[in-house]
Amino acid sequence: MFIDFILDKNLFLNKFLYKKPYLFKNSVDASKITWNDVNKLFSNSNFSSENNFKLMNGSEVSKKEYIEEYDNLGLTEYRCITSKLYEYLRDGATLVRNRIKNEEFVDLISKQIANFAEARTVTGAYAAFSSKSSYKIHWDTRDVYAVQLLGRKRWILKKPNFEFPLYMQQAKYFSDIKEPEEIYMDVILEAGDILYIPRGWWHDPLPLDEETFHLAVATFAPTGFEYMQWLQNIIPGILDCRKNFTDFKHDETMIQNISHQVAEIIKDKKYYESFMMHHMANHHVPSILSLDVLGNGKIDQLNEDQKLCLNANLVYLFDDGFVIINGNKLNVDAISLQLIQHLFEHPYSSVADIIFKFNSYPSDKIKKLLFQLALENIIGLVT
Repeated sequence: MFIDFILDKNLFLNKFLYKKPYLFKNSVDASKITWNDVNKLFSNSNFSSENNFKLMNGSEVSKKEYIEEYDNLGLTEYRCITSKLYEYLRDGATLVRNRIKNEEFVDLISKQIANFAEARTVTGAYAAFSSKSSYKIHWDTRDVYAVQLLGRKRWILKKPNFEFPLYMQQAKYFSDIKEPEEIYMDVILEAGDILYIPRGWWHDPLPLDEETFHLAVATFAPTGFEYMQWLQNIIPGILDCRKNFTDFKHDETMIQNISHQVAEIIKDKKYYESFMMHHMANHHVPSILSLDVLGNGKIDQLNEDQKLCLNANLVYLFDDGFVIINGNKLNVDAISLQLIQHLFEHPYSSVADIIFKFNSYPSDKIKKLLFQLALENIIGLVT
């Protein structure tokens, strides 16, 4: 399930990212996905989770309608009432699974989009079989890459009239902001297509009275709002921020002092880097365990045909000479940094490819370094 974005990454980042939608035609070989894969994906859902598994039928269907609890050898567990589920789907509902992890084809697609967009991702799946719309036209508070894998789906997009909404600024909370009349894009996604939708853009996904399945890969890059939130940890260090207020006339000088000191902090690179360190340390890329290779004490190097991926969507070299990959702080020498950057720019290179690229270094040294990075979950092994 390797993606051919076709469009140059730097061109996309400069011209389209956060600015306007883009259609990547025939970028995924969707012939590798079957309804059997989709059935397994939904069967592995956490049925009891409020958001992980749900039915949308104009609005969300109550879990009580199609989920029941039962006693499984002394443990209370949950199962889907399949007859009810099928009834809703046959009547036009859309089945949704959110926050998908450790599903091989989903993880592979999500990681590639994360690398291309240089942002964290959360992925959901949507299946439907009718022409009934399960969602009203709305905007999302994160960028979305709609990856069509089975069947087709129509998407109607309109320009934003509330730009760059944050997570608490969903369309349903702004009844005074009306949907624009002018249509910017009206497109039918076919299997293999990817549609990029920046946050804030109105969109209406419409089934076409036929089977359809797509992934929605949402991307999350850090924002100024999150930076300001993080700075709340620094503000108590400012003496004037700890003083009591009386009235504006009395406190005006103190407020000016606070304003000046906060402004100096905001533009100080060391605080920016501390924020980025916090952001990246809390990012973990899901990866499938490789017990037979990395857990086997008799193996100390990777096969040369083994494909690798960097478990990161952004490589940021901090001033102190380290990077943070998959939550791990890694002090890097010149060769390690070059290798990490190469894997970031050329995901899914094989060990042999890397040995050839770094032929000025002994192959044994490269193999040893790659194996150590795999043990530390800096790089992942791709099957």
